[in-house]
Amino acid sequence: MKRKALAVAVGALFVAPAAQAQITFGNEQIGTLQIYGKLYPQMGWSSFGNSTQPGAAVATFQGGGVGTVAAPLTNTIPAGAAIAEPLPRQAIDVGNSYIGFRGERGLTNQFGGLKAIWQIETSTNFDVGTGTWASRDSFAGLSSRSFGTVRLGNMDTVYKTYGDNFSMFGIASGNFVSASNVLSQSIGSNRAARFHERRTNSITYETPRIAGFNAGIMYGPDEAKTSSRNQNLWSYGVKYDSERFYASIHQEKHYDFFGLSNSITNAALKNVGATGTPNAGSHSTDTATRFTAEYRWGSGRVTFDVAKLEYEETDPVLTAANPVRAAKYEHTNSAVGIDWGFGPWRFAGQYIVAGEGTCTLSNSASCSTAGLQAKQYTAGVRYRFDRQTFVYAIYAHLDNGVSSAYNNNSNIGLNTGTDTDNFALGLSYSF
Repeated sequence: MKRKALAVAVGALFVAPAAQAQITFGNEQIGTLQIYGKLYPQMGWSSFGNSTQPGAAVATFQGGGVGTVAAPLTNTIPAGAAIAEPLPRQAIDVGNSYIGFRGERGLTNQFGGLKAIWQIETSTNFDVGTGTWASRDSFAGLSSRSFGTVRLGNMDTVYKTYGDNFSMFGIASGNFVSASNVLSQSIGSNRAARFHERRTNSITYETPRIAGFNAGIMYGPDEAKTSSRNQNLWSYGVKYDSERFYASIHQEKHYDFFGLSNSITNAALKNVGATGTPNAGSHSTDTATRFTAEYRWGSGRVTFDVAKLEYEETDPVLTAANPVRAAKYEHTNSAVGIDWGFGPWRFAGQYIVAGEGTCTLSNSASCSTAGLQAKQYTAGVRYRFDRQTFVYAIYAHLDNGVSSAYNNNSNIGLNTGTDTDNFALGLSYSF
């Protein structure tokens, strides 16, 4: 029996690659092992311009003063030397290229066919020779057709999984064409304010599929919880998927992440200190609610997203020197995309908008959001050689408002208001 199982496992090494993208060993009785991955290196060119300069009028959160009810503040960037633009950049990037291992084993025919499942997935930054083991979706769990799936580990949130549909050519992750750089952010690029997360130390449950519907929920506890801070996360949603149409509505809540304070530049309004440590007694609740839809036909599809992001913070310890703090910011972002092709060719484009929104200060003083809007345009073309290999060209233009600081360049810090242009030629190979 052991020899037979070994023969099946070894034989699968040679048979599976022709039938599917993954290399598969074993079978359901002894357990399977799949080796899979995607590598997408690219040569890129970036340029930058239009950074907001000292003296420019900006939104309340981005200026250098405080203001009161009696004397509302007209915020400006503090006086000083001209702000230099980042230099044009050329780079070899690999996005979120990855290698993964996963498997499953049948446990019993009861409970709708109960299986043990597992996955270890790792980003591989092979352009610089580094990577972190299990840095991407990695988990162990149980799955059944009758009761659904439960997983524990380091995983994408339900909000991200149910909403991240467009993903240009499957190479958008970690790339400048990703809609999440604008659609899932506050007024900048600080990760504390982002709703496009992979949560460590989390548990996820997803229902079985019934008439095209699934529901999922994730909880990420704060393992370092203290008497003054509990940085936990909840993410949940419902989706419907048919051959022609996809729709989902999902929400995520972050507690004590302080996404707003970590995004704004006006230090006098922050509820956190210079090192990002929350002020004594302060708390935050950040909430994102998103609707995603996709319509498919033949070789094409169109996608639509609308997301409302709300950041609320409280700081009960106000002083004469700092009589006011940021209390609330909310805005609505949206995106529309199209993906279509024929033969080996495929074309895609997306338009993403971040709204200015509204803001509130703790003392009810006037609060301006002027210039906090942003727009991102992306376009790409792909030529496929076979089901696993293609070459591509992609472009993105990010237009920041005078007060916003969105950033689709992962390795470069940008000034407030900086616009970016990115172009790249790349190769994608999946296995």
